[in-house]
Amino acid sequence: MSIVVRKTKFTVGVILTATFFIILFVIHSGTMFDLNGKSLVDYTDGMFVSVSKGSVYFIPEMIKKSNEYVGRTIDIKIKGDEKTAILFEKANAKIELENMELKINGDLGEIQKSAVQDADLLFKGEDKRLQDKYGFAGKEVIKRWWTSLKAMEAAFRKAKKFEEMELVSKVRIKALEPAFNYYGVEAASAGDYAFGITSIVVCYVLYTVWWGFAIYFLCEGVGLLVRKGKEKREA
Repeated sequence: MSIVVRKTKFTVGVILTATFFIILFVIHSGTMFDLNGKSLVDYTDGMFVSVSKGSVYFIPEMIKKSNEYVGRTIDIKIKGDEKTAILFEKANAKIELENMELKINGDLGEIQKSAVQDADLLFKGEDKRLQDKYGFAGKEVIKRWWTSLKAMEAAFRKAKKFEEMELVSKVRIKALEPAFNYYGVEAASAGDYAFGITSIVVCYVLYTVWWGFAIYFLCEGVGLLVRKGKEKREA
């Protein structure tokens, strides 16, 4: 087995590899494009996040679902503190707080609807309204709702109240989590970025092929020739 260097192919491979990494540096640099100091990668990430925000807006669905449970009274205990108690008091529930344990007596539908409406405010960037309503930051409000509903899920599961458990689980996942995760992100439709998204996908494919050819020509340039050994003849 011997190594045979094919200079032309090896040179092409080196050029493709070098330009690949140059372009890689450029798209990760925040100074090469007029993108408010962001790199092209950060800009495209932000664009896709903005487009995805519209696809996780389940607030109207969750309000409708919560309304189906209005009038269903619950009496439940979860862990909590004074701030958490305020959330349920604003939802017209009766609260008893003792030794970091909240005893909640109220309307399940109204409680869930209050959580969803708060999530809607944060989702739309209106956290100041939550600050005015509760006296602490909007993201903390939603985080406390999330923690409380998680504890309610566990309590309902233990009591084998699976219908109630399913409701609070959906509100937590479909309303509270998107509101918290997408806070500060401006929503956009795919149509707003149709050209940009198409260009990025095409460039990604071409760039991947580019790297594939770079590897191919490098390997071809430094090839291995396997020569069959001479057969031994028996005497």
